[in-house]
Amino acid sequence: MKKNIALIIILIIFLFSCNKNENMGIEYSLYEYESYISTLISNRDTLEFTSNFALNIDDKFISTLNEMTLIYELTPVNIIESIKNRGAVYQRIFSNNDDSLCNYLPKDGGYYDVSVTCKKYKDIIVAQIEYPSFNKISENSIEFVAIYLDNKWNLITINFLNI
Repeated sequence: MKKNIALIIILIIFLFSCNKNENMGIEYSLYEYESYISTLISNRDTLEFTSNFALNIDDKFISTLNEMTLIYELTPVNIIESIKNRGAVYQRIFSNNDDSLCNYLPKDGGYYDVSVTCKKYKDIIVAQIEYPSFNKISENSIEFVAIYLDNKWNLITINFLNI
């Protein structure tokens, strides 16, 4: 009887440690992804940046995202078109304007003042990567929303948040 209880306790500890290690791996990969996205932005690599968007999100994911507390207005297609046409999204992130994000990120990626939040809901893992206002000209912070699909992070939208 005592051997069974000890075995059950060991199995429970093992299961919790495996789950914790999986979550730690996802969080670590999120910080690596933030550094990767920062590098693309600071180097103005719009082609590779736009290839990071998840374009095939089915209705199940959309309805689950709507249940979460996320802003989800621009679709990946809208964002990619704005970047290709050098529209408002391009101007805010990649342009030579003094208030564009690319001018404030280090060339080797990562930003010291970034806020990274990871949320899990109904087996969907979503991350919000927020770069705060970086100068007096800038009135908004920028938030990239990513989803963890097929063992990698994919962007789903960009939010411009008023401070």
